[in-house]
Amino acid sequence: MSIFGIWSDFGFQQNPYSQDTLAPDEMGDLLLAGRDKEVRGIQARLGSGGAHPSVEGPIGVGKTSLLNVAAFRMAKRCLEARAGELYLPAVQRFQPVKDVAEFEAQVYRVVAQTLIRYQGSFKQVGLSEPDVKKLNKWLNEPQYGGYSVGASVLGSGAEWGKSSEPNTGEAFLRSGFPEAVRAVLEECFPANTGGVVCILDNLEIVESAGAARSTLDELRDRLFNIPQLRWILCGSRGIVSRARTERLSGIFQAPLQVGPLNDASAVEAITRRLEYFGLEGATAPVSPSGFDFIYTALNKNLRDALSTAQEFSHWLSAEYPAGDTLPDETARDRLLEAWMTERAENAFHDAHDVQPRHWAFFEAVCENGGRAASADHQEYDFVSQQQLVSAVTALVNANLFVREVDPDNGARTVNACTSVGWLVYFYRAQFELPSKRKK
Repeated sequence: MSIFGIWSDFGFQQNPYSQDTLAPDEMGDLLLAGRDKEVRGIQARLGSGGAHPSVEGPIGVGKTSLLNVAAFRMAKRCLEARAGELYLPAVQRFQPVKDVAEFEAQVYRVVAQTLIRYQGSFKQVGLSEPDVKKLNKWLNEPQYGGYSVGASVLGSGAEWGKSSEPNTGEAFLRSGFPEAVRAVLEECFPANTGGVVCILDNLEIVESAGAARSTLDELRDRLFNIPQLRWILCGSRGIVSRARTERLSGIFQAPLQVGPLNDASAVEAITRRLEYFGLEGATAPVSPSGFDFIYTALNKNLRDALSTAQEFSHWLSAEYPAGDTLPDETARDRLLEAWMTERAENAFHDAHDVQPRHWAFFEAVCENGGRAASADHQEYDFVSQQQLVSAVTALVNANLFVREVDPDNGARTVNACTSVGWLVYFYRAQFELPSKRKK
């Protein structure tokens, strides 16, 4: 914990409202709440073989944390069962890049590192322990590490020859190291005994579903058909579904939909964090009930709610410096509500250029879940699509909306309410939480 941070003043070892993704480890296992059904679904899809699973859902609901913990729990269960089966979470998750060769090289490096880290786990479950000494040596070369491997299986008379090509991209792929990694995988994972779980995350960063399809198509025969690698494809709403071309439909299953945590699970998630990171006598700047208020007001976006809780914590720390007596929990909850109300009011006044007709459209979209396609102009009583586009432009300029690729039509956009937008909606609803408003 940094000596400059605020958390020790509240009695915490770390930031309990961190937006960091939960890691595939014991801490992540303890902190994940409300996702048991989804975890079981992912594990069943991974363990049943065949096409790789995929997941999609709104940004900020915790998809990656869910996948990391699902993979960790698989490894943990395998070690407990000792039944000759082992699934290992890759030591790093992947994000798509335009340079497919560099992506492929990264995968082989990460898979090798995973085998090195979990070398001892194979023997624990009754599988042969892999010989990873030469892989480890290759990865530890400071600048150059190109090795070529003969026809023999690594560790059984393979011939290695050092090259002078850099350890990246195409040069890496020509080095012979990928063949060495595949040989080790085949040796330590006989048929139907598990594999390395690789998460391909944030598919939406390749800019469009068309670009995503192209990337995945190119990787199909290079990585997705290696039996000892079990992939999970993960992206925001619609992008995964549309990226699955006919050619890839037999490689990746239709996506498992992951929605927001329900209110009770969100409260349980923050309670676990406060208990895990809190020392004896710790005082939570945002209590579980206060977090429920934030989470509901921000339309159940976990990432935005955690970020807002952290911002309030900094405000509270400034108002009550170390050594001052903090208000009790009830009073802190009231302060949080007043602080949220002030932020909502300020955000509303910052949007002073938005016209009345645009406000009516804004509220209608929020009442419908916060998303509207540009082609939905008639549903919102616009004469033409151009009128809707003009309204969206005004709301985007006010930071109330953001344009995203339409999951149903890559040539169009879908317009979504931002976290600031939900705050303004909260203000215009006279500070009533969405769940308490009359329908």
